[in-house]
Amino acid sequence: MGTKKSEKKIKEFDIPVLSGSYFDLTKFDFSSKNITIYDIQSDDFAKYIEALQPDIKEHNLSFVQQIIENMHHGDDKKFAIVKNNPKNDYNFQDLLNVWRFLLILFPSGLQIEYIIHYYDEDGFIQSTSMSYWKLNRHEEFLLASDEDVNEINEFINRYFDRLDQENFLGMAIENYITSFETSHLHYQYLTLCIALESLISGSQELSYRLRRTVAILCGNKKWNCEIIFNNLKTLYELRSKIVHGERYSHKKVKDYIFPLQSIVSRTIIELIIHNISNSENLNEIITGIGFGDRGKISTNWKNYKLNISTIVDSNWKRLS
Repeated sequence: MGTKKSEKKIKEFDIPVLSGSYFDLTKFDFSSKNITIYDIQSDDFAKYIEALQPDIKEHNLSFVQQIIENMHHGDDKKFAIVKNNPKNDYNFQDLLNVWRFLLILFPSGLQIEYIIHYYDEDGFIQSTSMSYWKLNRHEEFLLASDEDVNEINEFINRYFDRLDQENFLGMAIENYITSFETSHLHYQYLTLCIALESLISGSQELSYRLRRTVAILCGNKKWNCEIIFNNLKTLYELRSKIVHGERYSHKKVKDYIFPLQSIVSRTIIELIIHNISNSENLNEIITGIGFGDRGKISTNWKNYKLNISTIVDSNWKRLS
């Protein structure tokens, strides 16, 4: 009686390649998720690819070489997001979440430009194809400060696993990410507003409660909260004109989009820290506190700077 021939085990995995950053993304530490960000032109990344399948290193680097040859100038950096051991521990959502997490911290043109596809057939790993993504329509590259890297890495280590939530925060995050992929600026603007609106339960006094909730979440001091509260009134007056087909200023949409992105970014960051399960609980907590009291929303809250640009745009600038 013959033995049954064993079937080959084939697994697929991908390596996303990021663009849209002036900052060296390799300084961000995702090791708690067994993830590393490499500069695709670095020797370390070449060694990573070689270790996957040493005897066909040149083949597995061929798509990477194509990307490098298409890079136009010195600031056109590309970064690969990889699982440290994709043979045993691969989840594409984790890699996608690295990009989403950084985009929440840094509203910018950071994007997945390419995805390199690999297959693992009984331990033999080979690159098979490459896809072109480039969905992000934001014009500004990511900028960060070296002095904030330690704080950012602490934030990543503590809160990365809170990104995938099937609740009001998850809906806000999805709308925020979608806003960067939307074709027209006024659609981006509306999608960011929808991200904020998903945080508020019920329909009574929606505008007032939204403004008050976001102001308390984002504002460091009472006067910062008042700026945010008043700025949201201005931002929502423009939203109303867009939605209702009234004449509106396209220049104001362009001027206001960055402060609005910063407000949504900071709101999501605060809600990730507070880890509130639903909008009803958030509404109940916010009702009992006032401007400048965001530290009372949950226990063990910590203030993170992370990105000074979003703080300036959301907390200090008064819109007119």
